[in-house]
Amino acid sequence: MRYVTRTSALECEDFNSAKSRLIERAEKFGEMSYEARRIIAMLSQDFIFDGCTILVHGFSRVVLEVLKTAAQNKKLFRVFCTEGRPDRTGLRLSNKLAKLDVPMKLLIDSAVAYTMDEVDTVFVGADGVVESGGIINMMGTYQIALVAHSMNKPVYVAAESYKFARLYPLDQKDMAPALRPIDFGVPIPSKVEVETSARDYTPPHYLTLLFTDLGVLTPSVVSDELIQLYL
Repeated sequence: MRYVTRTSALECEDFNSAKSRLIERAEKFGEMSYEARRIIAMLSQDFIFDGCTILVHGFSRVVLEVLKTAAQNKKLFRVFCTEGRPDRTGLRLSNKLAKLDVPMKLLIDSAVAYTMDEVDTVFVGADGVVESGGIINMMGTYQIALVAHSMNKPVYVAAESYKFARLYPLDQKDMAPALRPIDFGVPIPSKVEVETSARDYTPPHYLTLLFTDLGVLTPSVVSDELIQLYL
């Protein structure tokens, strides 16, 4: 939104000219986004090796591009894909991977610790990369990173630089909650409280590297990059 609306046409030109300028900038942003995913996919290839097992969580276009590029490069790997509750975005990713003939296993979210000993690397996307070097991502990312860290498995984040945000959450409750209805498949008594937050925060010390269109970064370098982006 910041990129698309950053134009004087909104204030200085007529409606049709302003509309055309917004569409033009939106299309340009789409091109930039695609190019960012391509760069990230290329940078990550040295970290995907033949015979490895990769755990992914939910649906991420950039993670999909990483795996798609690896498959096109004839790398031999398999993917463990979580279901991704509450909206089951993992099922969407698994359908995409199946079309690429990538060997894959679909997991319920609570099976992450059970299967982590078979995993070599974890790849996740991010809704936002914050000043601490941590990430905001779909619910469950934090607990996956905790399990991976406890078993010495690297956690890699694939995120475009436009997702870098000048935020510094201190804990899970330090974010505006993104609420969504959750279908448990059975009626829930009206007196039962349901957690509806859709995102969690993963602190930087549980992350290994971030693959971005600015390069491969450690979490500690994120603040420096944010300063450059916002100066």
